[in-house]
Amino acid sequence: MIKRNAVIILILSLLAITFAGNADAQFWKKKKKKKHTQEQSAEPKSDSAAAQKPLTKQQKKEKKRKEKEERKKLKREQKQKEKDAKKKGTANKKTPVKPAVPLVKKRAEIMYPATIMKPRYRIDILAELYLDELVKGRYVTYKDKIPEKALPGTAFIEGVNIAADSLKKAGFSVDIYIHDASSFSESAEMLVRGKLDSSDLIIGAVQPQDISVLAAFARKKHIYFVSALSPADGNVHDNQFFTLIEPTLKGHCEWMMHDIAKKHAGQNVTLLYRTANITDEHAYAAISGDTEAKVFFKPLLCNVLPNKQSLGAVIDSSKTNVVIIPVTDIIYADSLLRALSHNFPNTHFEIHGMPSWTDIADIHKVKALPNMRINITTPFNFDATSPSGIYIEHAFKKDYAGKTSEMVYRGYETIFWYTHLLKQYGTVFKYTDNASTPFTPFEISPQWDRNNDLLYNENKHLYLTVYENGVSKTE
Repeated sequence: MIKRNAVIILILSLLAITFAGNADAQFWKKKKKKKHTQEQSAEPKSDSAAAQKPLTKQQKKEKKRKEKEERKKLKREQKQKEKDAKKKGTANKKTPVKPAVPLVKKRAEIMYPATIMKPRYRIDILAELYLDELVKGRYVTYKDKIPEKALPGTAFIEGVNIAADSLKKAGFSVDIYIHDASSFSESAEMLVRGKLDSSDLIIGAVQPQDISVLAAFARKKHIYFVSALSPADGNVHDNQFFTLIEPTLKGHCEWMMHDIAKKHAGQNVTLLYRTANITDEHAYAAISGDTEAKVFFKPLLCNVLPNKQSLGAVIDSSKTNVVIIPVTDIIYADSLLRALSHNFPNTHFEIHGMPSWTDIADIHKVKALPNMRINITTPFNFDATSPSGIYIEHAFKKDYAGKTSEMVYRGYETIFWYTHLLKQYGTVFKYTDNASTPFTPFEISPQWDRNNDLLYNENKHLYLTVYENGVSKTE
């Protein structure tokens, strides 16, 4: 027994030395040392001496065989560990995950305070009248006619006055306060410091720089502010109390694109655009970025007036060409129209332009652009032969001189409709009710950005006016 144990201990010692670098060998070495210590304390010294007896040839041969088998076993175990580790690593390796499609944020419900019904309402109207320049003391400084810059605001207020007389006769109880926004004392910045606190409705025929000031005040005080003349939004957002009566340039472009997609489906459309002007660049972005309207473009950058060769690359002289020109500058737009008409006199063009083009003289002239049919979107179409139109014409001729302009009609319609809304619904009214509008079937609705965050309210109703050989027709 003693001799057998001694042999085993010796074999294990040799194995421990041979595989000292291996973790398993370290384990056996420690085990051998511990066992050897125990045997020394338990067995007589004579037994230890017997363990030192030299091995026979047969024992040495057996020892080598066992060592060889042990090495093979350890090698197999090491390979198996490596194989298992590799397999485990592959299993734990994360499978690439496709990026999740971002969820479209749900539009939040628009919250309004409770409406307040009043026996009498106050409306404040801001318009640029330039009275400080036109009137000095008791004397009028202008002789022949009102300066050009004062015409829009003055005509708008003339329409407001005609509407106020009409409403008074109909029994409406409303106080209308008119402010000259061009005056320092009645500028938007001064009025929002307290003079508008008791207002039930603010209507502004003002410049874009005043819009953000009035819109912020309206949101804070929960008073509707209506921008009556400008299509600029003043970078307003998250404001349910701000309304644009005139659609934005983006609104015009979107309407035009859907109209083209409906009428010219599948056709290639020539796009003459420019980026040298910031407004024109915005118009081009609104058109080219409209992914809902399936329109295919043949674009041509026109930062400089293109020659016949450049235009020929995007024009097919064998058929009618549909052309979009998002250029708001009427002088440059007129130059592009002339270049197309003169360079391709035998080609017919279906042109789609910007709302500012109504001031291009050539589209109102016979034979000026004979091979063109020009389409322009417009938010208003005032029929002078309607009952309201006849009433306005009669009242204007009675109290004012000159011709009844579009601004007179716009001033009349704006105050007439909104006064009806106040009387019917109170300080918080429903925009879906346009039954009392004299001319325009307004389609005012909330607008949202790409993230479904609220911007403001905007009128989306537009007409299409077509000009051909000096004759116009509004659809």
